[in-house]
Amino acid sequence: MEWVLPKKLQKGMTLGFLAPASSSSEDIKHIEHVAHDCGYKAVFASSCTSKGLYGGEPDEQAAEFNEFMTNDTCDAVIALRGGYGTMRYVEQLDYEGIRKARKPFVGYSDCTALHMAIGRYSRLVTYHGPMGVDWKEGRDEDIKHLFECLEGKLQVVEPLPEPPRGAIGVELGDGILRGGNMTLLSMLMGTPYGFEPDSYEGTILFLEDVGEAPYKLDRMLQQLRLSGMLSHIKGLALGTFTDCEGDDDEADYDIGYEALRYMEQDRPDHLPKPFVCYVPTGHGTPHQTLPLGAHVHFRYISNTLVISPYSK
Repeated sequence: MEWVLPKKLQKGMTLGFLAPASSSSEDIKHIEHVAHDCGYKAVFASSCTSKGLYGGEPDEQAAEFNEFMTNDTCDAVIALRGGYGTMRYVEQLDYEGIRKARKPFVGYSDCTALHMAIGRYSRLVTYHGPMGVDWKEGRDEDIKHLFECLEGKLQVVEPLPEPPRGAIGVELGDGILRGGNMTLLSMLMGTPYGFEPDSYEGTILFLEDVGEAPYKLDRMLQQLRLSGMLSHIKGLALGTFTDCEGDDDEADYDIGYEALRYMEQDRPDHLPKPFVCYVPTGHGTPHQTLPLGAHVHFRYISNTLVISPYSK
């Protein structure tokens, strides 16, 4: 099944907000105000005001997500926040309907489970972008970049200051950008909602995380190594790892260096040399929106990700 891009947004359309993971206490009126300032209407699912640990029971959250992603209530779906909960109902999603409706979905963190599931069974590009929790003062550039992406404009994702590693040259490294939160990706390995082994060689893997000590990050990296994924992917796009400093004796841990070593290890001869690039995306700001499932190019010289032109 070929990947499909979601429909482009246009001013005046309606954004649908829901709480697909943990329950939320976000200021709905403020989010609605920001949406209006950006030229859009906003509707909020019942989970947005749900009380308790989650945005509802698993079957309720699945039904709500299916409704927002497939019916005429809204034109795009944006998560209010992450937390935990999306893995509880991924087997209940209407993947055929989601692919047919081709609505943009925006989220990150725990929403990685939704990105991966939709990518695997709907082959629909989704967006690792700012959620309702991020629609606040000081995040204007992140929100602007989000809408530029949702409106189908060609994007060049500017790099973080770290230099790229690996097969540095003048040509472009290209592939399908997939991934998200490293912890969630680790939890999904070996399930029907993780990566398909036959997709490794065409993948540029995106990773980011928050609040995980370096030894925990390395444990997850070992899982990716032992699965065979790291030695077969085209390259790695590392986002930000917020509050992941760990103890003093872990201060020198460099996940980019370690990952490149493992990508080069036991690598089949027919594959090009791997690379590591860096993108300003993750928990906190800056958070430039990334289209997961889209075809991207990594430009070695400027250390940027170039998103393929948006088809109509």
